[in-house]
Amino acid sequence: MPRLMTQRTPSLFAASAAGSSSPTTIEFAVLGSSSRGNASILRVTSGPARRQILIDAGLSPKAVRGQLALLGFDLADTHEVLFTHFDSDHAREGWSKIALATGLRFRCSSRHVHLARARGYPDIAIDPFDAESGGFDLGPVHVVPCENPHDATGTIAFRLETDAGSIGFATDIGRVSDALINTMRGVQLLAIESNYDPAMQESSNRPRFLKERITSGRGHLSNSECIEAVRAMAAPIEPEHVVLLHLSRECNCPRLVERMWQEALPTLAAKLTIAQPFAASGLLRLGSELPLA
Repeated sequence: MPRLMTQRTPSLFAASAAGSSSPTTIEFAVLGSSSRGNASILRVTSGPARRQILIDAGLSPKAVRGQLALLGFDLADTHEVLFTHFDSDHAREGWSKIALATGLRFRCSSRHVHLARARGYPDIAIDPFDAESGGFDLGPVHVVPCENPHDATGTIAFRLETDAGSIGFATDIGRVSDALINTMRGVQLLAIESNYDPAMQESSNRPRFLKERITSGRGHLSNSECIEAVRAMAAPIEPEHVVLLHLSRECNCPRLVERMWQEALPTLAAKLTIAQPFAASGLLRLGSELPLA
């Protein structure tokens, strides 16, 4: 059954919506997360207005359409894809046809535009942003980007602010910086990678160069690194939901992760959702009950 919870605390940084005639709600779900493909959906509704945003497009349009349908969503309602980076498991090539046919926009860091083009995404659909700016707006969503070290070209994490609350989204981080901690601190919903267990990584049959890439500080976060990052981001206000992304199917284990969280952060362990490789997570909701005008 999907997990449905309502967060009544307004966003820490969004503009006050005290005069609004309708409450704002956020709905979020991971559609799939693994080395085979990553995509998540965010839908913000305020009265009659609605903004639907796909975060990464590492699943095929067909797969995304199917996962959205299970949640009661329609791919045709999606306004844009917000890209963390353009590795193949985050940016599939089949999305160009969708963009040209429907007007779907590709939002990415200006430093990643050449990578979007390399994926075959047409210039007419690409809307770059400055990752070093103070942020930008997508309708009712204020987006604050944060750059992270990952391989040669880096990734972008996002803080997504609305009148209903805030979401932090960070995957393929490499290592956790003070800037990332400060960007994510105080969010009501935090989605962050917990990629591998070091012992499982070392004992795996993966080639040495891949093991070193993943653990180098420019690859992925281990389970313990994720826990320590969340511990810092959750001070002094704990999120209502924590979603763990990008667990390695070969070098990680959900039961191990759950046990680590129960020992290290027991209050947050009860709020944990572990994203699955090929299935949508339960729908998570943040909402604000605002006074009528």
